[in-house]
Amino acid sequence: MVYFSLFHKASIQLIDIMDDFISVKMLHLKLQPKLFISMIYPLLALIMISLIYVGYSDYKYIKQSTYQQAENNLDIANEYLNQHLNAVDNQLYLLGETYKYNYNVTEFLLSAQYLLNNETRYLEIGLLTSKNEYYATNYVYNGDADDNRSRVWFSDNMDYDQPFISTLYQSEQTNKWTVAIVRLLKLNNGESARIVLELDILGLYDKLSLLKTLMHGYVYAVDTKTGEIVMHPDPSRISTKSVSVTSDVLDSIASNTMSKNTINYTYQGQNKFSIYESKNQFGWVLLSNSNNTDLTYKALNIGVVSFALFAILVVILMTFFISNRIHSKGQVLSGSTRLEDIYSLLLQMASELIKFDKMFLFIHNPYNQQFEEPIHNIRLSESDVFSEVDDNKINALKIDNPLIPDISSVQRCVRIPLYNKGLLVGVLYLTNSNLNALHFMNIFRNYAQSALINMLLTQKIRSEDSMTHLMNKAYLRQQMGNQIKSKTADTYLAMIDLDDFKIINDTYGHLFGDLVIIKTADMLKHYFNHQTVTSRYGGEEFAVLFQANDEQQAYKKLDEFRYGIETMIVSSEDKQCQLTVSIGFAKLRTSIDMTIYDADKALYLAKNNSKNKVYQSIEIVS
Repeated sequence: MVYFSLFHKASIQLIDIMDDFISVKMLHLKLQPKLFISMIYPLLALIMISLIYVGYSDYKYIKQSTYQQAENNLDIANEYLNQHLNAVDNQLYLLGETYKYNYNVTEFLLSAQYLLNNETRYLEIGLLTSKNEYYATNYVYNGDADDNRSRVWFSDNMDYDQPFISTLYQSEQTNKWTVAIVRLLKLNNGESARIVLELDILGLYDKLSLLKTLMHGYVYAVDTKTGEIVMHPDPSRISTKSVSVTSDVLDSIASNTMSKNTINYTYQGQNKFSIYESKNQFGWVLLSNSNNTDLTYKALNIGVVSFALFAILVVILMTFFISNRIHSKGQVLSGSTRLEDIYSLLLQMASELIKFDKMFLFIHNPYNQQFEEPIHNIRLSESDVFSEVDDNKINALKIDNPLIPDISSVQRCVRIPLYNKGLLVGVLYLTNSNLNALHFMNIFRNYAQSALINMLLTQKIRSEDSMTHLMNKAYLRQQMGNQIKSKTADTYLAMIDLDDFKIINDTYGHLFGDLVIIKTADMLKHYFNHQTVTSRYGGEEFAVLFQANDEQQAYKKLDEFRYGIETMIVSSEDKQCQLTVSIGFAKLRTSIDMTIYDADKALYLAKNNSKNKVYQSIEIVS
C-alpha cells in the first residue's frame, strides 16, 4: 500500500509536469514570428481601410458644414443688400415728395447734395424732369433729351410703386462702378419725372468682403440681365462675364423654382463650387464659393500625414483625432451667430486642447470704446487692452499687472488676440495654463476669429439704426437684459420724445425732419458717455440706458440734455427751428417690459404737462 501510494503521487506529479510542458510548447508555437508576418498585411489593410473610411466620413461632414456656412453667408449678404435698397428707396421717396411739393429744382438739389455729402456710398443723385432735362448733384446738368433717354438707367417700362434698378455701368462724373436706383414720380399735372441715385458698388461690397467660406471662399454677385460680375473681391473682375454663372445657368435659374442651388466649375485650373441665391430685390444672383481643394485639404490632410508618417502611427492617430475634433466643432462654430453658442463651443474646443482654469472672451464694442466680457460681466477700457496686447501672437506668459482680477501675476495664462483686417476685435484669456500645442491653437484661433467676425457683422447689420447710427430697439432690449442678468446697480432707462415733431415735418418738410432727428442723435452722443446705450426707439422717439448714483443725479443728467436740446438751433440753408423734448425715466427693474412701461408712463406725464420736462416714473416718485 505504501509503494502504491508513492507511485500514485509520482504519477500525478509527472502528469502535472507534462501538462506544464505541453502548455509552454503551445505558447511557444503561438508566438512564432510567422504568426506576426501573416498578420502584417491584413493589419495594414485594416488600418488603411479605417483611415479611408474616417477620412471620407470627415469629408462628407465638412462638406455639408461648409455648404451650410456658405448658405449662412448668402442670407447675411441678402439681408444686408435689401436693407440698403430699402434705405435708398426711402431717401428717393422723401426727395420725390420734396420735389412734388413745389417743383423747385434748386431746393431738390440742395437736399440731394446734403444727402450725398453725408453718405459715402452714394455717387450722384439726379432728377430727370418731365421736359427730359437732367439736373444732378455737384452742378451736373444735361439738357439733351435724347442723350438723357439713352442713359443706362432710363426705361419706359417703370412702375410708380417699385424702384427701377439699372445694370452695372461706370459713373460719368466719378468713373466708379455703379448701379442706379430710379424712382418714377407721378406729377400732379399728369406728367412724370425720375429721381436717380447712383450707388458705389465697391463701397457697398466693403462689408460683404468679410464673409468668408473656408480659407479662400468669398461672396460675389452676378447680374441676371447681363451675366456680368457686379460684386467681387478682385475689382478687376467687375463687369467681366462670370465663369460660373453661364448663360445656361442663367436660363436654369430663370426656370428653377428653387431659390438656392449649387454650381460646380473650373477657374484658372482650380475646381470650385458656388452656392447661389437668386431671389433678391436687386435682380442679382448672389453666390458664395470655395475651392474644392480647400475642402479636400481640410478633410484629408490628417490622412495624408498618417500615410507619410506611418511609423509613428500613434502620433498621427492622435493628430487626426484632435484635428477632427477642432474641425468638427469649428464648422459648427463658424455657422454660429449667438454669443452664448460661440462661447460654449470655444470653451469646449479649448478644454480639449489645453488645461486651464477659466476662459474669458473680451469683445470690442466700438460704440462705448470698451472690451466687454458679457459672460462674467467685466468691462475694460480699450486703451488698457491695447497697451497690454502689443502683438498679434498667441502667448503663454505671466502678466505683471493683469487687468482681470481672476488672473494672477504669478501664474502663466494663454492670451489669444483676435483680429479682423489688422484691427483687434477680441481677446481670449485662458487662466493658469501653458501653451503646449501652438499649431492646434492657431487653428483654434482661426475658427474663433471667423466666428467672431461673422457675429459682429451680423449684429451690426441687425442692431444699428441706419439714419442716426445709434443702436436700435432690439439692441437696447438685449443690453437691458444683460444688465438685469448681471444685477447692475443704479441703472436707469429714459424714454425721449421730440415735441411737436409732426408740426416740424409739416412746416419744413421730411428732409428737414430727418435732419432734426440726426441732430438730436448727435446731442445724445455728446451728453452721454461711452458707457451709455443710446438708441433710436422708433420714429422721433429715443431711449437711453445709463448709470447714475441716484434718482437726483439721473434727473440732472437728463435735464442737462433737455436744456441742451432747448437751446440748440437746427438750420439747413434758409430753414431753421428750435425744438424741445419730453423725457420720462425709470430705474431698471427685474423685467424689461416693466421698466419700459414705467419710463413710458413718466414720458406721458411730461407730454401732458406742457412738454419740455423730465419726469420720473410714478413708482420712483412714490
